[in-house]
Amino acid sequence: MLPYMQILRPLNGLMTSVAVWIGSIVAGAALVPGNAVILAMISAFLISGAGMVINDYYDIEIDKINKPERPLPSGKIAPKTAKTYSIVLFLLGISMSYFINLYAFATAVFVSAMLFAYAMKLKKMVLAGNIAVSALVGLSFVYGGLAVGSYFIPLLLAFLAFLANMGREIYKSIEDVLGDHKYGANTLPIKYGVLKAKMIASAFIVLAVLFSFVPYLLGLFNQVYLFFVVIADIAFIAATVAPARYSAKICKVAMNIALLAFFAASVKL
Repeated sequence: MLPYMQILRPLNGLMTSVAVWIGSIVAGAALVPGNAVILAMISAFLISGAGMVINDYYDIEIDKINKPERPLPSGKIAPKTAKTYSIVLFLLGISMSYFINLYAFATAVFVSAMLFAYAMKLKKMVLAGNIAVSALVGLSFVYGGLAVGSYFIPLLLAFLAFLANMGREIYKSIEDVLGDHKYGANTLPIKYGVLKAKMIASAFIVLAVLFSFVPYLLGLFNQVYLFFVVIADIAFIAATVAPARYSAKICKVAMNIALLAFFAASVKL
């Protein structure tokens, strides 16, 4: 059973569910999630996991070079089994969204289609894959808002998450440049070189840092948000000056701290 949990990247799925929850709270829902929000959180976890599995299915040859310890390249899960597993997870996640509302259902279908498109084609195209993944990360907050019928403030969080994740995704593509090049992926560092790719990634991070103060300046979020977001921003800036092989990992830590900032804003501490 362990490989079937590992391939889901449960921590990523948990963070996605937390983002959905926070999106619902900033949209006006209670701190304790109601039925619609719980359904949205579980649905998001399942769809996130499905996306991870289908991505690993199409990445099996590249991962034999970049990530040989993963369940598929290591032989712990058969490719055909993984594909079936991902389809079942997608269907379960979409089915649960049907019981939330029409907007949530449409979003779940769209996200699932995008995750399939990313795994099959988009990730091999310059910036297209990065944009797709980053948009989907941001949509987690919007999904939570849609579950309770409001999405304006969640859209603001989605924009910040999009910028930060764009930087992280490009940093990750720098880490994977060897395997990506061998199997024909046309990523940013392959097309323009590692140095230019790092500069572009850092530009997205700097934009995320600058825009992170906007909710506070507009009076939407409080000083506790500001406290946590400053800590997150320091970590983000550290990622821009760190060696490229560490930047994505630092960004992930910074994004988790930023999630705390969003939580602080959502519960109005």
